[in-house]
Amino acid sequence: MRQLIIAVVFAVTLGSTGTAMAVPAATTYDNFLKTLDSIINEAVLPAPEEIVPAKAPGKNQAIISIAKTMLGQPVVWGGASPGQGFDCSGLVQYVFRQAGVSLPRTADRQFLVGQPVAKSVLEPGDLVFFTTYEPGASHVGIYIGADKFIHTSWSQGVVAIGDMKDDYFVRRYYGAKRVI
Repeated sequence: MRQLIIAVVFAVTLGSTGTAMAVPAATTYDNFLKTLDSIINEAVLPAPEEIVPAKAPGKNQAIISIAKTMLGQPVVWGGASPGQGFDCSGLVQYVFRQAGVSLPRTADRQFLVGQPVAKSVLEPGDLVFFTTYEPGASHVGIYIGADKFIHTSWSQGVVAIGDMKDDYFVRRYYGAKRVI
C-alpha cells in the first residue's frame, strides 16, 4: 500500500509534461517518507462494509457429502488423511481441500479465515469453533444443519456427528466462520 501511495504521489509531482516540478532543495527522500507516513497514519478511512460471501449451495453440499464419508474414521492427534486418521483441523482441512478450498492446518489459524457468522444464522458448510484444551479456537467442526456438526470426537475415538446443544459444546462454543 505504501509503495502504491508513493508511486501516486511521485506521479502527481510530475508535471503534465512528464518532468519533475521544482522541489525545495531541503526536501529529501527521508523527509518525503516521514511526511507520507504522517499523512497515512492520520488519514481516517471508512470501515469496510461487511461482505457476506455469496452462497454456494453446490459447494456447501459437496463439503457436507465429503465430510459424511469421513464418519467413523479414527481420531489421531496430528492426523490429516483417511489413511492415518484425523484431528479436528486436519479433518476440516482435508474435507475442504477435496472440495477445492484451501484452509490453514490448525483450528486457531482456520478461525482467522472467512467471515464471522452468528450462531443463529449458521448454514451447512460453516465452520464452528470451540475452546477445549487451550484458550481460543482449539477445536473445529463442520456445521451440517439442525444444530449438528461433524468433528473428531475424542470421547468416541472417531469422526462423528456432534450436537451444538450438548452442554459440553454450549459451554465451549467460541464462534463460527463462513469460508465459502
